[in-house]
Amino acid sequence: MPPQIENSLYELVRNRRARPITREGVAEVLQEEGYEVAVAADGREGVERFNAFQPHLVITDLQMPRLNGRGVITHIQNIAPATPIIVFTADVVVDAQRKAQDLGITGYINKPLEFTTLLDQIAKVF
Repeated sequence: MPPQIENSLYELVRNRRARPITREGVAEVLQEEGYEVAVAADGREGVERFNAFQPHLVITDLQMPRLNGRGVITHIQNIAPATPIIVFTADVVVDAQRKAQDLGITGYINKPLEFTTLLDQIAKVF
């Protein structure tokens, strides 16, 4: 059975054809690649889904309502520190990547999304 992925993306991303898609679009691409995917609309829902499903990998944005990505990462690191986390964001703060890496993430991808980059990051985990 393919790994389960918790996808806590909130902002719009772009697919291979550079047309706007939502987090559900990213989930669809990952499902086409054979992954089981659970989607959350914001950080708090992402934490709730993580607690319920205990996925093998988390993909999260840094900028989300109700609980930002740093809060999501901290929660996951506290209860399941071995869980790989890929941050996928348009955060333009100069040291956003360093701060995320300091939290122990596995990968960091800047938006707009290139699906090959995301799939490469996932392949490194599995």
